[in-house]
Formats: sequence, structure tokens, C-alpha cells
Amino acid sequence: MANNAGATESVTNTPPRNSGLPADLKSTPHAVGSAVVSEHIDTLGVNVSDVHPWIGRDVKNFEQCGADEMLEQLLEMCIDPSQSLPPSQKSALLDTSLEAVLHLCNGSGVARKIKQHLIEFCDVESEKPSYSGFVQAANTALRALEKVKVPGIPDFNNDEETKILFHVNDPAIISQTHQGKKSIRKPDIVVVSYESAAGIIPEGKSTNVYQSACKEPTQDHENFQWTQVRTTLELKRPKDRLPHPPSTYNKDYVIPTVLYMDYAKEMNASAQPTDSTPATGPAQTSYKKSNELQNISERLRSSKRGSDHLDSNEPPNIKRSKQDEERQSRREEEEEEEKKKKKKKNKDPKKHPVVQNGLYVAEMFAAHIARQHVISFIVNNDIIYLWWFDRQHTIQCAGINFVQDLPRFVVLLLIMQRMGYEQWGLHPLFEPKPGHQGEIIVEYEENEDKQDKDNRDKKGQDKKKSKKKRVDLTLDMKLDQRTTHFGLRGRATTVFPVKSKALSALPQRSHFRNKSTEFVAKLFWPEEARQSEPEILEEVYKIANEDPDVLGHVPEMVWFHKFEGTSTAIIRKALGIDDTGSRVLYIIVFRKLDPITTLSGDEFLLAWWEVVKCHRALWKRGVHHRDVSPSNLMGYRLGGRFIGVLNDFDLSSIIRFLSSIKDAPKGFERTGTVPFMSLHLLVPKAIAGQVEHVYYHDAESFIWVLTWICLRYKNGKLLSRNRPLDEWLTVDARGCHKEKMSYLATLHDIHPTPSHQKNFDVAMQCLAVVHTYTGPFASIPGDDEIVFSTWLQNHVPQNVLQGNISQL
Repeated sequence: MANNAGATESVTNTPPRNSGLPADLKSTPHAVGSAVVSEHIDTLGVNVSDVHPWIGRDVKNFEQCGADEMLEQLLEMCIDPSQSLPPSQKSALLDTSLEAVLHLCNGSGVARKIKQHLIEFCDVESEKPSYSGFVQAANTALRALEKVKVPGIPDFNNDEETKILFHVNDPAIISQTHQGKKSIRKPDIVVVSYESAAGIIPEGKSTNVYQSACKEPTQDHENFQWTQVRTTLELKRPKDRLPHPPSTYNKDYVIPTVLYMDYAKEMNASAQPTDSTPATGPAQTSYKKSNELQNISERLRSSKRGSDHLDSNEPPNIKRSKQDEERQSRREEEEEEEKKKKKKKNKDPKKHPVVQNGLYVAEMFAAHIARQHVISFIVNNDIIYLWWFDRQHTIQCAGINFVQDLPRFVVLLLIMQRMGYEQWGLHPLFEPKPGHQGEIIVEYEENEDKQDKDNRDKKGQDKKKSKKKRVDLTLDMKLDQRTTHFGLRGRATTVFPVKSKALSALPQRSHFRNKSTEFVAKLFWPEEARQSEPEILEEVYKIANEDPDVLGHVPEMVWFHKFEGTSTAIIRKALGIDDTGSRVLYIIVFRKLDPITTLSGDEFLLAWWEVVKCHRALWKRGVHHRDVSPSNLMGYRLGGRFIGVLNDFDLSSIIRFLSSIKDAPKGFERTGTVPFMSLHLLVPKAIAGQVEHVYYHDAESFIWVLTWICLRYKNGKLLSRNRPLDEWLTVDARGCHKEKMSYLATLHDIHPTPSHQKNFDVAMQCLAVVHTYTGPFASIPGDDEIVFSTWLQNHVPQNVLQGNISQL
């Protein structure tokens, strides 16, 4: 079981481990794809075309596996998610399943009905009319499968809550809120429980759920919720008519060619996919180059200079004439009208089916706490493609021709029918069934506490004992204080308030000063090869005991747990896919902190400076943070004073440990959040992993964070509109480099908010130093102390350096 940290216990120190990475591999654990914007949804929104280019990046570099290999793996999961069968048994299980469903594909009765619905599907000449035939064929097969028994596979459970069916959804919308922004999606077909399908039928209408499922929902129908949706199907129909089913099926169908969907596998970052006219081939899709990211940036840039921004920065002795105000008002009205026209023209732009599918998957991930994976489908003509999504990357299964190879499609339906919530991806502890709320109990084994370990060491004993422990957690996923994740790959960090009687009873360690009685839980998916955040924090705590610049300025980890059975490597090993970069689910409970962005004036600058000093002290002691961003600068109040805290160490590294790990990354991997990364890490050479991450890179990040907050926060609140630098969120690494260089060239054109005027003077002095070292011939000092002094310390007012500020 995992090691866990209590308030009075230290993490068991695991020995250095081989990273499992090739020596020449330059890993890129920094935010990619939708992870870049998932924490900034309140800035960009999710019901706009701004998000799907990043979803496109998430799905573009998918892995592939054969259809039979995936069916075998899913059948094995139906038996026991934790069990691993030898290849011969897996192959035999698929063969037995094909044999068991063959009678549903041939002959009269049910087989004839299924074929009839498939013929209806084949004969329609456009996409929407094909929904009904597909749904009827699938649901007819599902109902017949209720009586089918396959040795080793669980029998059908006739429970309306777990019994599934296919349901036409389009044109009905399914909405969800992400960080205060509402998303609206319209998946073509959804798979839901019988109970959910019955629940949307209007009162007084026909109660035949299966008849209702094959028809478009009317305005009288209730809308489905994403928590009810097991999976989605995105249908495309480029061909007018399709070949009819054969007269007889057998289980040894010979596939003419192995079919995969093509989608921009190594496309250039500036060439974003769109949903152009589908190709005629059944397994092909097409895309065209576009400048979506550039257009978004231009749109944000053009709306940046509104009257509110100008008002807030005009000197108090200058008054604008009424005529000027009227002109400004008319100009704003014209700009708003032009926006509305463009919005109407570009309403619901078509997207590539792979991207559309990715958006639905992101919604399904977001609808469930700690969801481990999502299985979704794209149907192109008569080929169905299964897509497996988890936090590592995407796996596309070779297409199955459900008309010509019906037995395999029916086995797929059998699998979907017999899968439990865990096989669908819900975590059995956090969400034993959809929408579960309330207390959960985490049971684990832990080595004896540190005192017992020390006593054993003194006696020369090394026999390890373990004891079972239980931690109660009451999660509140509905409070506004939670931070959710919208995306597909990466750490997928979710932070939310949590209560625990067991953790509240633990005594606080002596080197912690935060007296808050509130806790927050952090659920995330770090890379397994990287040193874990709990291990890094324990090293940080040792330094805190010896260094006053660190003491009280790091987060207090109360408890953590690693969920061993969640590794994304499991399915990849089973499918024979490279599992490098695998991820695993962690939970860490911290004592609550508040964002530094809630501060203004000297109080903010002092908190920022305390974090800068803490970071520097840790760097000198070999703990390299390497992810400086606004969300990682936090704090708490002690005696009325705000104490700055350097937060989030899950991308950090301890140099003395890395040096003893063979083939481990040596600081060349790109870490950080793109808008705040050093300019020197946003160039092609660094993107290729050829630039070592050194101290001045993080020092520069602190300057960008200071600038960012001064320009975008007023009296502790994010500006509601006309925010400068929004475009930094909407470009890739190279684009961000260009945006930052452009900003440095026009420093005096963008002004801070009034509450950060003095702080911005500090930022300007720091930026002047950054600008000095941006030229191609500039040589940055190799001495970190010189960088610390000349880039940061020399520009901080004396009263802040001495901690002598007036309290607000």
C-alpha cells in the first residue's frame, strides 16, 4: 500500500529509483493541450470555439491498437479490473464470446430485426436520419443479450439503474458549469441507464423507453446531465448509401484493411484542425490549416482597450469631456454590435469529429471526481471506432465494420452491458455510482511511525511492521471554492474543500504556523517516473527547520495517499503499447491557503517577496521548484499578517536524488506554465529539450507573475473584462515568446490597476533587466546570487525588504 503522511509522521523515504526513461529523452511534463487553459476557464470560457484547438492538441498524438486486442482487454476487465489473464486465455475468451452471440446475428427473430434496422441505417442518405436505425439496431441487440451467458463474464443484472441503452440526443443540449462558465454540447447519441432514459420522458407521454430512445428529444423532454452519460457517439455520414449486411455472419470475418482514423498526428501548432468536408473513405477524415489561435489572440487584443481600462489609469486631475465620453460610448456600441454579427456568423462552427469527440470526453471527465478513463465512440459510415482516454494520452482502436462484422459489434455491446461503474472509469471509492456524495473511508497499511522506526534503528533491527489505518473524508464538490479541471491529458488537478475527523485530531507539527482548521484536498495524476510530491515536501520540511526564509512559507501536507491500482501503464502493458510517461492518481490533504492575488499594495508585494526568498533558499539547498505561476503563490494570515507560501511542488525535483538515478532527466525537461515561463525556455532549442532549466528561468517567472497580477487584478479581484495579456493564454510556447517580446517593446502602453501602481513600478524595473538579456548576444550571469540580486532584490523597496509595511 501507499505511504501516507500524518501531521506527526514523516514520509517513509523510498530509495532512488530508475526513472525508466531513455537517457536521451527530454520529457515535457509542463502543461500541454487543454491543460494550458483548463485553469483559466474563467478567462476564456468553454462555450466558445476558443477551447477546441487545445483539445485537438490533446488527441492528435494518439496510440493505436487492434480491434481484437481491445475487445480482449475489455472482456478481461469485465471479469475483474485488477486481474490479468495470459494471452491465450484472453484470446479464448473473445472466441467464446463471439460464439455465444452468433445466433443473434443469423437466422430469424431477433437477428432479422437487427438486420432490418441495419438496412435502414445503410439506406439513408444523410447523417441525422441514420441515428434512429443505429440506435434501434444497438438496443435490439442489447435486449437480446440480456439472456446470453458467457462463461467467466458476469450475467446480466436486470436493474434499471445499471441497465444501459442507446439514446438519440441531438438536437438536445447537455450543459455543465466549469469554474463559473457554462458549456453547451449536443452529442449525436448517448449511452445512458434505462432509469435516466425514462426520467427525461415528459409526463403524460408514452412510457415506452425504447421507442422514445430512437427519436429526437422534443422541447418537452428533460435534458440529460453529463453525470448520467456513460459514453457518447459522434456520427459522420460522408457516403450516401452503404452496402447491406451479408446473408450470413461468421466469427472469422476477414478485415479488408486495418482501419484507423487519421487526424493530424504531427501537425504544426499553427495548423489547427477544423471539421472540413469528410473524405469518402470509411476510415479517413480530413482537416485544413487554420489560424484559430491567431484569430483568438487578435480578438482578445482588439477588445483589450476599453473605457474602463482607460478610466482606471487616468490621472485624477484630468477629466474627459462629455463629447469624448459620447464618442467612446458610440465606439463601444459599434464594437459590441460587430462582435454580435461575427458571433452570429460563426455560431456553432463545425469541428473535426475527433475534436468534437474529445470535447464530449472532457465533459465526461469533468462530471466525475477522480474519473480514471473514458471510453467513447466515433461512427464514420459503417465503421465504429473505439477511443480510450486517460490522463496519459489517447488510444484509438482499429475500426469495426458493424454492418459487415456484426458479431464483433455485438460482443462490444455485450461488454458495455456487463461493465460496472469501475470499468466505465468511475473510481470505486470516490464515486461507487454516478453523483455519489458523502463521507468516504480510505483504508491503507502504513509502516510503523517514525519514533518506532528510530527505536528499531538504535537496536539494529530492520524488521518492518505495518498497521492498518482509516481516514474519513467528506468531500464537497459543489462549493464555489473548488477548482475543477476541463481537459484530457496531464495532471488534471482538482482542488476542493474536505472535512475529516481523523485528520482534524492529528497534532500539528512544530514547524508549521498556519492555524487554519480548514483543509483542502488535491487530487491529481502525476507522472510515475517523477519523484512524488510528498517525498519532495518532506525534504522541504527538513530545510524549513534550518532556514527562516523557508519556515512557515511552504504548504502543510496533513496526509496523502497513492492509489496503486490506477496506473495508466496497466492497459498499455496489456495492449503492448509503450507506457513511458504513465500516470497514477494521488490525493494530498493540505491545510487551507488563500491566493496571493487577493492582496494589493505593499501587503501583496511583501507576500510575493517572501515567496521569492523561500524559492531561492530551497534552490540553494537543491530543491528546484520550476513551476512559478500565480496559482502557486498562496498564503495564510497569522496575527493579522499575511504570510506568503510557495505552493505546488509536484513538478519540483531534488537534485541530490536525481544525480543518483540512472538515466533520469537532468533538468532539461520543460516544466512550468507557458504564460509565465522564461523567454529562454520558449525558443525552439528549449522546446526540443536542449536547454537546461536553471535558476534565472524561475527568477524571470517571478517577474512575469508580478507583472501579470499588477495588470489583471484590482483590489484583490480579477478584472471582469478588458484584461491585458489574455492572449498569452491562447498561444503555444513559440507564440507566447512572440507575445512577450512584443509586450517588452511596448511596456509603457499598458497600465496597471490603481491598487497595484507601486508594485508595477517594481515590475517595470525587473522587466528592464529581463529586456537587457533578451538579445541574441546577451550573456546571462552564471552566478545565481548575482541573478537574485540584480533581477529581483535590488528593485524591492527597503520597507518591504525589512517587512515594515502598514497593515490593511
